[in-house]
Parts: sequence; structure tokens; C-alpha cells
Amino acid sequence: MRDKIAELKEMVRDGIITSDIAEQAIAKIQEKVIMEKGITMPTITAHTRKNRIQYTCMMPANLSRDGKRHQITGSTEEECKKKWRAAMCDVIENGTHSTPVTLGELMEEWMSKKRDVKKQTLAGYHSHYENHIKNKEFAKLKIKEIKLQDCKDIIADVVNFREKKDNREVGLGYNTVRHIKSEISMALDYAVANDYIRANYMKTVKINQGLCDSSRSHESRAWSDEELQQLHQTAAEEWDENKKYRYSAVLFFMAASGLRAGECCALQWSDYDSKNHILTINKTLTSYRDYDEGVHVQAMSTPKTADSVRKIELTAEAIYWFKEIKRRQVESGILTNYVVSTRNGKIANQRDLNVRFQTFCKVAGVEYNPTHACRRSYTSVLYDGGVPVSEIARDLGHKKITTTLNSYYKPRATKNMMDKKNSVLSAAITAPMVTAVTAAGGMLKTR
Repeated sequence: MRDKIAELKEMVRDGIITSDIAEQAIAKIQEKVIMEKGITMPTITAHTRKNRIQYTCMMPANLSRDGKRHQITGSTEEECKKKWRAAMCDVIENGTHSTPVTLGELMEEWMSKKRDVKKQTLAGYHSHYENHIKNKEFAKLKIKEIKLQDCKDIIADVVNFREKKDNREVGLGYNTVRHIKSEISMALDYAVANDYIRANYMKTVKINQGLCDSSRSHESRAWSDEELQQLHQTAAEEWDENKKYRYSAVLFFMAASGLRAGECCALQWSDYDSKNHILTINKTLTSYRDYDEGVHVQAMSTPKTADSVRKIELTAEAIYWFKEIKRRQVESGILTNYVVSTRNGKIANQRDLNVRFQTFCKVAGVEYNPTHACRRSYTSVLYDGGVPVSEIARDLGHKKITTTLNSYYKPRATKNMMDKKNSVLSAAITAPMVTAVTAAGGMLKTR
């Protein structure tokens, strides 16, 4: 039907037929389609409004696109019929919209209409829904009956959920629970905006962070000075002697620059101003599942936030490892525009980095941490060394220094730090005692 109507309109534009003839033909096509569906034309009534006759008919809720009852109005009876036929054919072609009944149905509709976020963000919504909501009992709750206690129970279920993995019970971490709560809340906001429900009670629910699973906390570590030194020694020896673990240079470049893995993978050699030692960060490599198409996608995107688009002056350590990455590419015979590449010169992704970092850490005898440990190590080393947190935040692309301190700074148990603690405590506690004993002419025994 749509193709036939489009063909008639094109014939009018080309001057083959007149618009009157086209409208008559379109009306015939629409009437036939409507008749085949067994739908009858509703009664058209005439009303006088502001001294003008107005013609109206009603489209019932079960035959409308949005599931709501609508009045169709025309200045003539024929105009009213024309509008009704067009609306009816739209419903026949595209289907009616039924109001979601359950929380699961609501979230599926909300995600299908969510077009104001990046595709990788939407993929995250789908992942949380598929893995933690879709098959749970609370997904069957009727949205019109959901109250505050129901929202509290939903979050309690998510927080207390545990499953067996690798012979141990694991649950969801605080950040995952926080994202799930936020996504359910956004879906309920959507329901309020569309008059499905009157209120979103999820907004007031609090998460008990202490009850969330913390078994994966090791993934938030930063490497200690001793671990970094061990990794450094292994990286140098293994490449110079055996030409192995090429990606270890990437690990140290990230640890000396604070870049995200996606930002580092997206880098091209042309992004670096060697004269001023300035690196431009204006893109990131993303990898996600497109749930609409059912395929895995890898693509370039804008950085995570507006503040993530930045220019950073590389440290001397970062410049060294940046050049080292290039040296290793040349020695391996790799010709590519990408700073981080596979052996055949194609762009590498975060998974490539994690796999190779894990192998390298095992050889170095250092506990493996995912790529984000480089960013945390950059933050922690600089902050422990007295660099202002505002300067670190700017390098990382953070708008707020609280993000830098709360999410990226990780206290590290290093020998130097313990020496500093002992020195500070000794100066504060022991020194006054020494002074007092000396003044009394006595001797202080060494503990």
C-alpha cells in the first residue's frame, strides 16, 4: 500500500496525473485495505463551533497507535473521512500501541524509545535488563500497582542476589546495583511522563552499600611502587632480550598518562604534537552489543564525557613509553597509523590489552589487574607524591575532583609509605618524650 501511494504522489510531481486523480486512487486503495481488515467507518457527526460547521468521528483506543481514544476533526465530511482513512491505514501498517502492563514490558518499551544516549550506553541498559531484571519475579509486577515498598523490595532482591561461580557465591557490586536502580527509575519516569502511572517511588529508595558484594574489590586496585618497579624491569628485559610482551610498553604508557583503555586504543600517531609534547584526546574505541541488530559492534565514538575531550602535556615517563611503543612496532615490522595495534597493523581493543596484560603480569610475578588499574595507578602515584588533585583530575578528564579521589585514588601499602608513617608517628610521639627525659638528665631506653 505504501509503495503504491508513493508511486501515485511521484506521478503527480512528474505531471503525469493530477492531484485530484491521485487522491481518488489513494482513497480507493485505503478503503480496500480497511475493508479487508473488517473495520467499518465510524459515524461522522456535524457540530457548529464559532459559527462554523465541524465534522468529527472517534477512533477508539484499541484502534489507535498510542492506545488512547482520539477525535478526528475536519472542516468537511470528506476531509474527516480522509484523515480517518490515513490514521487507520497507519495503524494497520505499523500496529497499535498497547500500554505496558508489567515492569518488564515497561523497561522494554523505554529502551526501545531511548535515543538520547550513546549506543554503548544503551547496550549497558540492555545487558543489565537481560541479566538481572527480565527473568526476576519483580519484572512481573504491574506498574500501576507498584508502591514505595515494592521499590524497596526490588532493590533488596538485587542487593541480596547471590549465585554460584567458580565454587563460590558471588553477587552484584554496589556500582552495578546503583546502575540497575537508576535504569528502573528512568523507566518509571518515562511511565509517569506518558501517563501510564502517577508517581515514581523508586527515586526515594536508598541502597545499603554494606550489603552489596565486595568480592571483586581487587579489580579496583592500584599497583604499588614495588609492583610497578618489578613490571618495569620485566618489560625492559623481556623485550630487549627476547622481543616478547610488546604490549607491556602500552601498559606503562597508560600508567604514565592516565588514559582510559578506549582512549588509548583510539590514538593515532598524528594525535601527538612532538614539539610541545601535547596529546589530543578526542575519540575513544567502543565495543558493545547492538541489541536491535543482534550483532557485536566495535566503533569509534566521542569520549565518555564532554570534559574527557582534552589536551594533556605528557610526562617525561609517558613520552619515553610512547616512543618505546613506536620502537617496538618498527622492530616488529608493523606499519600502522594506530599507536596501539595488533601484529597485522589493525586497531587493537580493550580485550586485546587485558589478555596481554594478564599474560605479562603472570610472567613478571605481579598480581594481574585489568586496564583501569593503569589509570588508578597514575592517580595514586601522583597524589601520594603531592601533586594537586585538581591537576590530576584535569589530566584524567574529570569535571569534579571528588570523582578522582573517590573512584580512582587507591591507598597503596608500599614500603616507602610505611617508612613515612613510622617517621611521622615517631616525630609526633617519641620526640617530646626524648626532650623531656633529656631535660631531666635521664636516659630513654630504646624500644
